Amino acid sequence: MPDGCECQIRFDNNVCGVYFPGQTLAGFVELRVMQAFKVKGVSLQIKGFAEVKWSETTGTGKARRTVHYHGRQDYINTVTYLQGSPEGNQFDIAPGTHSYRFGCVLPGNLPVSFEGPHGHIRYTVRVVLHRPWKIDPTYKVGFTVLRQVNLNENGSALAMPSKMEIQKVFCCGPCASDPLYLSAQIPIAGYVPGQTIAVRIESSNRSKRRVSEFSAKLIKNVNYISQTPYCRVRSVPEIVAEVRCPGVAAGEHGVWDQFLRIPALPSTSNMCQVLTIGYEVEIEGKIPGPNINPRIRIPITLGTIPLAAHAIPTMPIGDNGLMVYPVSATAPNVPTSVSTQDPPPPIPYDELKRTAQQPIPVDQLPPPTYEEAVGSTPANILEEDEEGTDTNKFTPQYMVYRFNES
Repeated sequence: MPDGCECQIRFDNNVCGVYFPGQTLAGFVELRVMQAFKVKGVSLQIKGFAEVKWSETTGTGKARRTVHYHGRQDYINTVTYLQGSPEGNQFDIAPGTHSYRFGCVLPGNLPVSFEGPHGHIRYTVRVVLHRPWKIDPTYKVGFTVLRQVNLNENGSALAMPSKMEIQKVFCCGPCASDPLYLSAQIPIAGYVPGQTIAVRIESSNRSKRRVSEFSAKLIKNVNYISQTPYCRVRSVPEIVAEVRCPGVAAGEHGVWDQFLRIPALPSTSNMCQVLTIGYEVEIEGKIPGPNINPRIRIPITLGTIPLAAHAIPTMPIGDNGLMVYPVSATAPNVPTSVSTQDPPPPIPYDELKRTAQQPIPVDQLPPPTYEEAVGSTPANILEEDEEGTDTNKFTPQYMVYRFNES
């Protein structure tokens, strides 16, 4: 910005700067000028795009080769002149405070915002002061786009339990051991941030190897998809929640119920051609020594509107096992303090089923909060040609429901 000039971009009644496709992005630009200066115009750009890029090097010496991968998809790019025009005559912006309003209906095909190490889906508002024969000072802010993912639209599949089993044999041929059986089950396959995933782990160890511990992890899988020089997919998994429990000795059998609390995260997304987001629950048995640990992976869908009237497994205060609170047609009434009465017995895992068929009206869900994604770091939203831009780093905000808060 020129000396003695400040610019603020603010959104109407939206402190978090969170919008959904089809909504109107509205706000105002406040330009504070202490000393007059000449411009040809003041423009405002609303931009949304997805971009991925990374490099891979193979070989050594003269055979060393580096390939630069890149992909991009544009969603919105509008430019409006708040004052002046690119072909108009220059004029003075007088000292004082200048306010300009703006508004734009967001397209309906926008994917969810995301910032990652090899790419992003990013939405920004940028103000440019077009000055004759000088560098054009600019100011830029980011905003979050969330896409509604209503789990009830695929409720018949997502409300069913998911179970997977594997067996592992150590050594091979005549030296092969008896198998280690491992199974994992979750009561439903669709969740929203703020819910808890109840994971039942069962193992029958007929081998002579000890399993030192089991771990249950919620893993976010991001696929970065290049377009040039050719199509290539770079998959980056990230553990966003993890719990552990004791293992099973040789010749023994055990069952464990573990609970994964889902933090603030972007919803499952496959709308973008260059960046997709998916989730899975991974159960791993840790075996000492040079062995390949057995793993089970169960895919889940992360949405923004929970399955209707489904019991929400939560970890109570204390060691009373799994407690279940149903989401009724009205706002949840879940106690937030410890009761002096004895708690009801935990509902058996196998009885965690849907208790109603009608979806909850959206306006009767507990109000979500908006938080930064777990493990996120503020992103530099400047592009390569914007070195002189005045901006703050940006972190998208995601919905989190508070089912256990009144």
